[in-house]
Amino acid sequence: MTMEKKLKSVSWFLGICLGIYVIFMFYYLFKDGCWNCSPQDYYDRGIAMISDGDNNNLKKGVKYLKTAAKKDHVEAIIFLGELYLGALPDTYITNNKEKIAALGSIVSANIEKGESYFNDLAENQSFFDRKYSKTQYNLGMLYKAGILKSKGKEEQYKKWLTISADNGNPLAIYQMGIYFNNKGKYIEALNWFTKAFDYSQEPASAIMIGDYYFYGKGVEKNYLRSIDWYQKALSIPTSPETALWIKNREKLTEWATQRLNIAEKKVHGKRSKQVIIVKYSIIGNINSFSIFTSGPNGNLIGKVTKQNDYIMARIHTTIKSVSFSKSTKVDSMSEGLHWVLTIYAQNQYGADKDFNFVITK
Repeated sequence: MTMEKKLKSVSWFLGICLGIYVIFMFYYLFKDGCWNCSPQDYYDRGIAMISDGDNNNLKKGVKYLKTAAKKDHVEAIIFLGELYLGALPDTYITNNKEKIAALGSIVSANIEKGESYFNDLAENQSFFDRKYSKTQYNLGMLYKAGILKSKGKEEQYKKWLTISADNGNPLAIYQMGIYFNNKGKYIEALNWFTKAFDYSQEPASAIMIGDYYFYGKGVEKNYLRSIDWYQKALSIPTSPETALWIKNREKLTEWATQRLNIAEKKVHGKRSKQVIIVKYSIIGNINSFSIFTSGPNGNLIGKVTKQNDYIMARIHTTIKSVSFSKSTKVDSMSEGLHWVLTIYAQNQYGADKDFNFVITK
């Protein structure tokens, strides 16, 4: 064989090898690799491989998600943050539970890594979008539980809860009500609970509103309105999205039923009593005032006086029964006024009556 023919044979052989190599590379790139992929492509491929369940693909899937996360893909960052944090609070709502469980055999929890991903998430401008309202709520829950560390833990919790609520997440709206309720800011809390119910008809919000009317927190006490709200909690089904944090639907129904029964007994008891209107007037100032029966020749009923570190309320009329006290210490001037009027009215008309106190000039 001449040299020329040998060279041609070698060239053909090398060409065939190169062709096989190129075919192999294309196969790799388009089956397992990712040629010129976008962050979304990396994320989609990663999720697909994790869903496959094969150990080899699980590892490749995590690698793809990490590449997507480096390219600021929000869903990839969320997935990896949840994956590495491991234990999540009961109030945390995740869509990745099954996929994360599948990765448990090859990926160990690493709280520092998990925190790092969530810190990256908090600085990602795309994450503030309305479509991520559920994870914004989750971020608030992570700060509240102390899983994510911050010097201003409560501020971070409220910040992300507010962002999520403003973006329309019903769980966050409800939790804003709980936040203000715990602060004793009942009017703000009631506004949030009402908004949560209007938005999602979540029974937990209806129960809270019912409690506000039952106890008179931020509103005038009204048993009939509390009954209406407890009935709403029982009659409106919980939507799958908003009830996920409530693990025991039966418990929620039990709470509403118990409250409804108590409120109905209150209304029944009040309806069986005669209601008497007691008119009165007061003379004095914020530190000391006297209470009189209504009319031009009104008689002195009693006095309420602030004395150093306590407030004293006294009755100045004849007491018919020894069961009534003529004086008592109270926590506020308004409480003292109510005590004097109640003792006076029960002494005059009987303790089996209900009274409506009306101030006159």
